Amino acid sequence: MVGGGRGAGMITLLVPRGVTAGRREQVDEREEHHLRVRRAADGELVAIRDGAGLVGMGRLLASGRSWLVEIETAERRDRPAELTLAVGAGDRERFDWMVEKAVELGVTTIVPLETERTVGVASRLRRGQMPKLRTHALEAVKQCGAAWVPDILDPQLVLEYARQGPRGLGWLADAAGTAAPATLDGGAVTIVVGPEGGWSEHERLALLDGGFRPTALGALTLRFETAALAAAAVVGAARLRGAHG
Repeated sequence: MVGGGRGAGMITLLVPRGVTAGRREQVDEREEHHLRVRRAADGELVAIRDGAGLVGMGRLLASGRSWLVEIETAERRDRPAELTLAVGAGDRERFDWMVEKAVELGVTTIVPLETERTVGVASRLRRGQMPKLRTHALEAVKQCGAAWVPDILDPQLVLEYARQGPRGLGWLADAAGTAAPATLDGGAVTIVVGPEGGWSEHERLALLDGGFRPTALGALTLRFETAALAAAAVVGAARLRGAHG
């Protein structure tokens, strides 16, 4: 669904994990700022999410200069089929943008990979930036209405990650690889995407030895964020075709 499908102008509020219908919850400071920006009103109906499967509705209650939300409905949705993107941790701003879009595409796990060709990049994603990246992913849940936020792991060395092998199908994004399958079931898929400049030869060999198979996402060489999102979209479309025959 494109844009505005959850109701024109409705506010989406993040709430603590584990809330249930009938409870009143204090709105935290960050979400209160969001309510002020949106000029929320006492008694207004809002969508609620917790990033861990909750899809529900609540009603805002003014409490002095603070806000409460009364949970009216709370449904728990199953976690989506497992889809992992392991991506060369290049430019942090572009990685951050990729994470936001990956939330919209139903990615369940994101792994930043430290590679030979990212360690010297001044603007690369660093461990100290992970809390901000995870917060941004939660904000993306509000924008798109997803029930689940991806697990975003700390950066890992690509050679160590290769030794672990993929969960389920393992794809190595490669314009020279074989075409991605047209249909998929709900099994796990793990996709590794290289940094700008590509893998070193021994990194590539390690990934191949680890069970990742070269898979083409298009005829052209893509930037890391484009390749990662193209891969997620390809998997989503193939799963839909598989589910509907």
